[in-house]
Amino acid sequence: MQHLDHICSPVPIATQLRIANAFWAATTPRTQNYTPTALEPYFKYYTEQCKTVYHSLGTNLPFSKHDGIIQLAQEIKQGLMRQQVIQGVEDRYPAVVSNTQFDKAEIITGAVNLAARLLLMVDVGVPATNRMWTGRAFRSWDEGSIRDFTASIFPMQRPNRHSGIELDIDFNARNLDAIGGFKVELTNNLLDHLEMVDIEGETTIMIFHHASFLLNQEHRLFPPGFIQETIQTLALLFPQNKWYKDSKSWYYRRLKPTLIDDDDGILACGPLTMANIDAYQFWHDRLVRLKMVYDQAKPRTLRQWWNDRREGTQWYALWVVVGFTIFFGLIQSIEGALQVYKAYHPAGS
Repeated sequence: MQHLDHICSPVPIATQLRIANAFWAATTPRTQNYTPTALEPYFKYYTEQCKTVYHSLGTNLPFSKHDGIIQLAQEIKQGLMRQQVIQGVEDRYPAVVSNTQFDKAEIITGAVNLAARLLLMVDVGVPATNRMWTGRAFRSWDEGSIRDFTASIFPMQRPNRHSGIELDIDFNARNLDAIGGFKVELTNNLLDHLEMVDIEGETTIMIFHHASFLLNQEHRLFPPGFIQETIQTLALLFPQNKWYKDSKSWYYRRLKPTLIDDDDGILACGPLTMANIDAYQFWHDRLVRLKMVYDQAKPRTLRQWWNDRREGTQWYALWVVVGFTIFFGLIQSIEGALQVYKAYHPAGS
């Protein structure tokens, strides 16, 4: 039976708060007032990641308790260079040696990558051995500090002027599915956010859904402005406007049942304050591509035709035509039925 403090066991509330404080609180006097919220979704992710690495490396992992992860994560958070972090692990755990299964460097790297992954919710390092291909993106942190790493994987983009592209009120996750005909899938890997991938021949749009993780960030692990901009992309895709009820219903019906780490905070990311697509510096290119593909998508099913009201006049004209077609078709059917009846039941017979 595993100890409650084992990294593969469910994380107690008190330990969750300690980890959240160590991971995300600012390194200032404000740390004492740091009050993270809605931690359950993140710690489902945390436990899943720990289990994956632990079962991959087995007893070779240098630590098996949360304290080991906390200490390692704090060293990373402090801005130590990658090699300094690795050296610190080697010094603390001299018993880690190469064996018939794993090289010492591979074991240490696995531990460091796990801590970085938990800090950032980014797939850091090559996926674990024997893990099924899922289409998830990953990046290797090979040198520099963690902030050097996040700056390299989330670079500021130079927005071009896209005067013809507007982030209109109808552009949201629910309509990407209901109108665009795209599959929408939620991900816990920030690298995949707003990415379009082909999964089994189906165009799938990935959306990072751990809103609470973003809202709990106080320490600057990511480039300035990145967290707020990412929250704004969620406010765009899960809006609190006229589409709120439809988006909420769609989320609970289509997305939430597919997750074990669902975060309902995605529905409450506040009002959209970045309606200009050129205001986005980190997600600009993916948003442009997504909006262009959505605008070019043509309805292929009756459901999509019914939901597609992007061209209001055309939508009403279409359904007026459909209505008249059904009406006159019904009249013709009735007339035909009467003629058949009269043929078999002539008057006066």
